Amino acid sequence: MESGPEWEDSESPAATQNTDVHDHGTAFQQNHGIQIYYASRGARSPEELANAAHLLALDRTLSLKDHEDPVSFGVHPAATWSGSQCPEYVRRDIDEDLYAVLKPGTFVLLVGDPTSGKSRTAFESARSKFPDYLVFRPEDGLEFAECVAFSRSSKKVIWLDELDRFLSPPFISTGSLDEALRSGAILIGTMRADQLDLLSPRHERGHSHETKILVRAARAVTARAHILYIDRQWSPDEVTRAERSKDPRVQDASRYASEYGIAEYLAAGPQLYLEWQNAWSPGLHPRGAALVSAAVDLRRAGINEPVASEILERLHVIYLDERGGTRLRPEPLLDAMYWALEPLHATSSLLVPVQDDTYRAYEYLAGALARDKKSRDLPDQVWASAVNDFSLEIAHTVGHRAEKATKFDFASQAYERLAAAGIHDGSFHLGYIASERDDLEEAEFWYRKAISQGSTVAKNNLGLVLARSGREDEGSYWFLEAAQQGNKNAMRNLGKYLLKRADRSEARDIFLSFMDKAPSVAKILMGRLSIVQAEYREAEEWLQQALSEGDDDALFFLGVAQEEQGDLESASSSYRRAIAAGNEEATNNFASTLERLGMLQEAESHYRVRLNQADDKYAAFNLANLLAKTDRFDEAEELYHRSIDMGSEYAKNNLALMLRKLGRDEESDKLLREAAADGDIRAMANLSTRCRKIGKPREALSWINKTLASGKPGYYVEMGLVQEALKEPNKAMLWYRRAMDAGYHRGGVNLGFLYEKQGKIKAARKLYVEAAESGESHALYHLGQLYIHDRDYDKARRHLVEASKAGESVSHMLAYLAIREGNLDEARDLLNSVSQDQRPEVATVRDILKSAEESARRHA
Repeated sequence: MESGPEWEDSESPAATQNTDVHDHGTAFQQNHGIQIYYASRGARSPEELANAAHLLALDRTLSLKDHEDPVSFGVHPAATWSGSQCPEYVRRDIDEDLYAVLKPGTFVLLVGDPTSGKSRTAFESARSKFPDYLVFRPEDGLEFAECVAFSRSSKKVIWLDELDRFLSPPFISTGSLDEALRSGAILIGTMRADQLDLLSPRHERGHSHETKILVRAARAVTARAHILYIDRQWSPDEVTRAERSKDPRVQDASRYASEYGIAEYLAAGPQLYLEWQNAWSPGLHPRGAALVSAAVDLRRAGINEPVASEILERLHVIYLDERGGTRLRPEPLLDAMYWALEPLHATSSLLVPVQDDTYRAYEYLAGALARDKKSRDLPDQVWASAVNDFSLEIAHTVGHRAEKATKFDFASQAYERLAAAGIHDGSFHLGYIASERDDLEEAEFWYRKAISQGSTVAKNNLGLVLARSGREDEGSYWFLEAAQQGNKNAMRNLGKYLLKRADRSEARDIFLSFMDKAPSVAKILMGRLSIVQAEYREAEEWLQQALSEGDDDALFFLGVAQEEQGDLESASSSYRRAIAAGNEEATNNFASTLERLGMLQEAESHYRVRLNQADDKYAAFNLANLLAKTDRFDEAEELYHRSIDMGSEYAKNNLALMLRKLGRDEESDKLLREAAADGDIRAMANLSTRCRKIGKPREALSWINKTLASGKPGYYVEMGLVQEALKEPNKAMLWYRRAMDAGYHRGGVNLGFLYEKQGKIKAARKLYVEAAESGESHALYHLGQLYIHDRDYDKARRHLVEASKAGESVSHMLAYLAIREGNLDEARDLLNSVSQDQRPEVATVRDILKSAEESARRHA
């Protein structure tokens, strides 16, 4: 029986996982108005600092017990009641933990959403525990240092409300912070959760080198704090306490606790938002609402600077006209401004006056608009104003917001302002936008300009653009340039380039040279090199070292190394950990490992999880294979087509094989030819098999010749079969021998079968035994046949049972042995298990069983 496999494959991104990484810098405090790229207050000389008037009063500041108004500590004022803008304090669930950690020499940071009650909670706890401590409230990092250096009091609280204000120049240094803690000072800070999230290492991939330095400095400050989180939404226990308050403002707020945080509601935000929305009604304040809309949308566009009244006057007409214009009976402009600026209950207003006829929108409004899902695309006139009417310092944030809103023309205009001023972030982002729209020539121009302006990160991205342009060698130069300056993404991209090359001799030296700059990245690259070189134990050692240093990227490749060694249990564990660490692409590999472990249902579930996460061509392909194996052909066909659309290299070939199984030969042949034209050598090999079987050995030869350069020994076996079909048995023997020399023992089975057909049974048997001992299960099939021919039925059965366990289709032969032994029921069961098998040899055994059964009935 000839042994010609169909060339099917299962995809895993182990070797093809996309590791191209674009660095895409974003503004750090992009939602809070702090531009860390450009903010600068100008250094003051020591003489100026020494003469500053406020230094003279540092030790005459008030103690906490002398401060009865929390509003001055950043607490949002509420409606006035009994002469107070500060509602009765309601104990929060976090109070006990906060009270416990507040002690001399500690830094406590309360983190939560805007108006979640951070400042009030911190104030009440500090005032309760340390009433006699002096309290200092610096405005920036310079004043913080002054508080530490010039205040002689050991009993002091330094109040750092909205800590992010202190994390951009002039920022708090870790040195002065540590000095404050050593002096016994109590540092209390508050920070919005979204601002703290911007410091996460997860976002570093998007930052330029300069930004990373500032972000890491900021993270070094927050790392010294005991961080406690406070929820905007109050817990049931907190709401109950609020309901029991004697303050009617708190009682009223508690009724809306399910919709708003109580502190948020008390801050008047919801009422202002409601008044803004209602003001559009004819005869109310539609012009005022339009002015507020213009200010809110400028804020959404990234404008955190005060907005001049003339800009609001110019833009508000857009909103007014959109809503109906004169039909709304808009009020005069002065009346509109008066309404928008009128404080609500003597607290907040829709437009907040800043200075010199400039204003900003009340911060709550933009967020409320988003929560109400009423935010719409910003008018082009607003984008144009945001780009052109404000300072250069804010252009980066505007560009980023425009880019996020897919307003690439306006994003480009903002970045062009920066580029024209010699700021490399602008040129960098222009390069990024061009590369995203596949304009590689323009992307190259801007990245080169960014490099000339001092950008390091642009070198990595230039390398990617050149690689996409087919200039990989030139791209690798820029990867190396960026990598030598410590860019980890460039190291990874250079690694991918070097690992693809046939000559990897220089890869090891280059990877080892990264050890002093990014040791964990270097070790992962060494692990990947070891995998490519099939040195799996060494790969595991490198990857485990990287993992011990906290680099979870090693988990994926550790799984690959373990899988290549056949340790599927360990591989599945590593992939599972990689998923937990945030590598969603590992889901496909995890599912593939589960499938190989026979856990088909779990594997299918995880393939589907991955497809819900992203259009992953590997997961689509592998799930299609699994469905085809389990005879769910309709969905399998759909998924094969989906993976083809996503660019899978092998899906056409495997779909063709499935269609052949379903009898759709014409469609199958068409797909195989398309796949072969695309360069899939598996399809070429399958076309060879197809042509050989339908009596076209010359065409088969033309196809199999195209596969031989790959060096895969399985194709040598197909070449041998083609040579047999061409009546060239001696040439066939040479190809089978060549496969055997390459360690492919199927060649021995085919050579043995050729000898068997020539009557050289002894030589055939020897080859079958050698192949079987090497793990080639099909050799057991042929040995079983030979022993049946020799009437050595015990040995025949032993070999055929082993072949059956290995997945060979030998039920008909075991049925034949059962008939000989008189076990007709066993024979019948065995043949029933292959009832769909229409091979002639199976039909022959069915006829033998039928005769045996008739004979048994005659003699019954």
